[in-house]
Amino acid sequence: MIEEATLHQPTSVADPDQLTEAAELYHTIGRLLRQLRHSGDLGHLSPGAASALATLARSGPMRLSDLANVERVSAPTMSRMVTGLEKGGFIVREADPEDGRAQLLSATASAHDLVTGLTSARIQRFAAAMGSLDQPQRAALMASLETLIEALDQEPNPA
Repeated sequence: MIEEATLHQPTSVADPDQLTEAAELYHTIGRLLRQLRHSGDLGHLSPGAASALATLARSGPMRLSDLANVERVSAPTMSRMVTGLEKGGFIVREADPEDGRAQLLSATASAHDLVTGLTSARIQRFAAAMGSLDQPQRAALMASLETLIEALDQEPNPA
């Protein structure tokens, strides 16, 4: 007898006002991301590759499998992103000093400059827009987004 796979049911919200508010915020974030994607320099990188590069630049060297876990993608998907980033001169591979059979991925200096905004028109544009918020608003926005990310990380990925 073949057992039927159980699908994960997403957490449901009964309050229609909360659903409407969530939909509006979701679409607003989508519009924000679309506008930033059209800001130039990172346009040749996919959002996933840009995120992986930012993770490496902030976190330091790591194995491909660890980067895939942090970014919540499969190892083959991360391998394709890493190949493109390596060809673009944004990352380098080095032997892992703890295990010579493994490799560590590291962001290059040009990747750090791009991710920190020194050479990124996209981040420069976003920083200018953030100037319309005062420091308490920026802190509240960052804290709120981090809380949303943590909540989403607790949910199994429906893919």
